[in-house]
This record gives sequence, C-alpha cells and structure tokens, in this order.
Amino acid sequence: MNRKIQLGLILLIIIGLPAFAWYYLNKGTQMRKSAMENLSPKSEMGNFQTVTEKDSLYYSQSLQGKRWIVGIIGADSMRLSHIKALRDLVGQAKLEFAVNVFTIIGLFQGELITEMSDKLEIGRETDWVKTYMASNHVFPFSADAFSVPESHANQNIIALVDEEGRMRNYYKLEDKEEIKTAVREIPVFLSLKK
Repeated sequence: MNRKIQLGLILLIIIGLPAFAWYYLNKGTQMRKSAMENLSPKSEMGNFQTVTEKDSLYYSQSLQGKRWIVGIIGADSMRLSHIKALRDLVGQAKLEFAVNVFTIIGLFQGELITEMSDKLEIGRETDWVKTYMASNHVFPFSADAFSVPESHANQNIIALVDEEGRMRNYYKLEDKEEIKTAVREIPVFLSLKK
C-alpha cells in the first residue's frame, strides 16, 4: 500500500503539476493575446490645446513620447465615483509601471478650478495633468481631441494613448465589464515594447 501511495505521488508530480502549470500559463497567454488584439491602434489623436489646473497651456504634442491613461469625465452625478474608479485603476497600475495620466473633468456652474483637486481627491502628482472645462464643453472637445468613437461619445470614459499619439482603446466608466477589461488591458498597454 505504501508503494502505491509513493507511485501516485510521483505520477502526480511528474504529470499533474506540469499539466496544471500549462493550463494556467496557456490561459494567461490567451488573455494577453486577446488584450493585444484589443489594443491595436484605433485612430490618431487630434490636435488640441487646453489650459491645465496650474494655468499653463497644454498641447496635443505634449502627450507624444509617453503612454497616457486619459480620463474624460463630465459634470454629472457620477463624477466622484468615476474619478475614484480612475484613481483606483491608476493606483493599481502604479504598483508596477510609471503611469502618466491626463484628465479632462467637467465643472458645475460656480466651481473654481483652484479647489477641484482637493474637492475631487485627486493627488498633486507631477505625472497627472489635470484640465477642467465647463460641463457643456467636455464631450465635444474630447470627441475631437481623442477621436472618441460614437459608441463612447458623451460618456465618462478612459482612453489609452500611446507615445505616437495613437488611440489604443476606450472604456466606459459606468460599464463594469469594460472596467474589468481595462484592469486586464492597462498593464499590457503599459508594458508594450516601443
């Protein structure tokens, strides 16, 4: 009986563990392959100029040379929760990668730009460029600047922009499945070779 147990353990180690490892490695490879297909360039970033929170001009050319996570968030009842979702995604990515973030956030009437970072609990990191606009300008400006597809127009989204100004993907912040997809694809995007 003791010999049968030993033989069973040896077979488990020789056959079972490699099969188990192959299954999970294959699953990870398939997930990365799917992410790479989803991250193929969709369009080119448009030309734009905007004013940042620090009252300096920022141009579309300023985004080139680095990979960016772009948050486009209008002035609506979901603004705080969508900014939190963006912060969480960025925080998770920062554990492994250098992350550059560019946000366009809509303002309600009477809100002051100088108070917004504290009010929205957005950090003062140097790799996070914050711009604010009147609520009725956010989506039209963003649609042209970031070539937002019709399926994502006039919605709070995250967009991925590569170092050549190509749009890699878009994710709706109110869609939980798209957020899960973003969680899987952002690390792949940030680790792409140039």
